[in-house]
Amino acid sequence: MLRKSRELFFAVIAMVFITLAYLLVQAATREIPSASGFWGHSLGVLGFVMMLMTETLYSLRKRSKRGARWGRMSNWLEFHIFTGLVGPFMVLIHPGWEFKGLAGVLSLLTVLMVFSGILGRYIYTAVPRASNGAEISLQELEFSALQLEAELARLKNEEKTRPIIKTEPGKGSSLQVLSRFWLDLLDIIKDQVIGTGMSGQTRQKVLALAKVNRKYHQVQRQINNLAAARQLLSLWHTVHIPLGLTLFMVAFIHIGAAIYYAVLLY
Repeated sequence: MLRKSRELFFAVIAMVFITLAYLLVQAATREIPSASGFWGHSLGVLGFVMMLMTETLYSLRKRSKRGARWGRMSNWLEFHIFTGLVGPFMVLIHPGWEFKGLAGVLSLLTVLMVFSGILGRYIYTAVPRASNGAEISLQELEFSALQLEAELARLKNEEKTRPIIKTEPGKGSSLQVLSRFWLDLLDIIKDQVIGTGMSGQTRQKVLALAKVNRKYHQVQRQINNLAAARQLLSLWHTVHIPLGLTLFMVAFIHIGAAIYYAVLLY
């Protein structure tokens, strides 16, 4: 589980350390670090650099014709998510909790961008992918379903495998894609309930059967919702990209204004 979400784990750890450092500075100076002060200014600059990295590096890696030499897409996506969480966090605490004027607009856009990114990650994971980040085709999903059928048949001590795929590719909906977390969680809870009161080999066999059955249902849902997930991801891109461009346009105006008033008029 940690392997699948390690970028979130490291992002939370980084934000905790940044918060502790911020509180230590506040305790030492007995005041909230201002945006124009050394600490506030440093947070703003580093946070903005990380946001620029978020906006550019992953996109450049995807478009690179020699991308394989720079590492796997999955690792770049993890770094993209890490900087996309830590950078905005630093930018949000940079103004010293004063969200007025252009800084307030920029903070609002930053929050919207983060929520959009979190939603995008959730939708992205709805499209099944290999370890290198490449999408798994419908044929590969159906083959996985057949393998799980055979495993279920073996665990049930059946003599032959019966085709039990009942899903129709492309018949899923966006609601089913967005609610898959709760469906998977419900399956896990059912498995735990099934094993209650059992012990020894009987419990192990039942739990093993339930685990394979849960994987089979997950693959079925992926087959059914594959087209809807791709469509939803495409729709998300049409919103997320303009939002990002707007955010950076406002950010550059904010930086230009800050340089003008803090340096040129000094």
